[in-house]
Amino acid sequence: MRELGHQEKRLRSWLAANDARGRPIAVTLGGSPNGLSFARSLGRRGVPVLMIESERSLGTYTRYANAVLLPPAEEAPEAWIGLLELVGSRLSKPGVLFPTGDVHTLLLSRHRDVLDRRFRLVVPGPETVERIVNKRLQYGVAEAMGIPVPRAYFPETDEELRRLSGALPYPVLLKPYESHVARRTMGRKVIVVASETELVSAYAEFAGRDLPVMVQEIVPGDDTTLFGYLAFFDEDGVEVAWLTKQKLRQHPAQFGDGSLQVTVDAPEVAALSRRLLGAFDVRGFVGVEFKRDARSGTYYLMEINPRTVSGNQLAISAGVDFPWIGYQYLTGSRPNTSHDPPFRLHVTYVNEALDVFAYAALRKSRAMSLRHWLGSLRGATARAIWARDDPLPLIIGLSRLAFSLVPRRAR
Repeated sequence: MRELGHQEKRLRSWLAANDARGRPIAVTLGGSPNGLSFARSLGRRGVPVLMIESERSLGTYTRYANAVLLPPAEEAPEAWIGLLELVGSRLSKPGVLFPTGDVHTLLLSRHRDVLDRRFRLVVPGPETVERIVNKRLQYGVAEAMGIPVPRAYFPETDEELRRLSGALPYPVLLKPYESHVARRTMGRKVIVVASETELVSAYAEFAGRDLPVMVQEIVPGDDTTLFGYLAFFDEDGVEVAWLTKQKLRQHPAQFGDGSLQVTVDAPEVAALSRRLLGAFDVRGFVGVEFKRDARSGTYYLMEINPRTVSGNQLAISAGVDFPWIGYQYLTGSRPNTSHDPPFRLHVTYVNEALDVFAYAALRKSRAMSLRHWLGSLRGATARAIWARDDPLPLIIGLSRLAFSLVPRRAR
């Protein structure tokens, strides 16, 4: 493959050596902390792991995976499918595929007919994935099911936006329908706009990129009012394993990824999630997030993710090892999920890289002291990046952080 270049010879050698080891190879798409958790879970059990990524993310430095870099999947899907076909053609037994991002899940669901010849995977059909990743469609299904959603508007023209803008309760959120598009174009999931003028200006920028966006009212409450349900469903739509969690801190605050989280017993969140997912014909991994309104106690849907989430290590450390459960299921073994209770409560997870920035923002606003921050990390046994047997991702992360603090002129 032209995209592989000098990586191809090394990859072919790795495949030959590891295909002979007996266990089916696992291919993880993505090297975020989510992908890193897959590599460590499976690699520690002797499963050969191939990680495909488009950048040198921290997960690509793990000792538990062989990383291959390609152009971004949304820009060159044919390169990713071509690589998977090449890998599959050199395996004596079907490999196992795991997506760790929305783009990866869409890619696999759209090309499953080709991939099924060489791999084992469990993902929803493309129509289901598209209904989930598109917030307008997702919220429409939720409303039809009677699931509370934040009030949202979908202006399609400047005129519609201007008619709407004067009556909104600012601040409000502005975001593309699809979160992965928002991250690619803005580097974050949402923009908070504080006035009619800001809204019109930001909307014009997205309109210039031909990106449909939604305007959403903000549900009141801090980061601790965000709760999640994570699960794995088999090909028959049966729930195999699950847990519920609560965010304690995230970055950016209120609208980012969880940097400090804990497992909790949240039966209402689990019940709402199961009811909602019944309308989506979900298969494989899924995550649902709700926000509890600080005024009424009502849980409002924030989002569904058709995959594992960035805090996947929390589930692993709490006894719900989604990577291993999925691998066992896809290779014909019966996953052992008969735990009582199904997961350990009060397990605390920290994403070290994100939480440094979360703390910096809170300290800047004088909302948190260094002592308070360090105290909040005490007992965080689930760590996204640090592992005693796999230190390089954290070492690289610290070196990048140090470099980012050097004044630009000195660089």
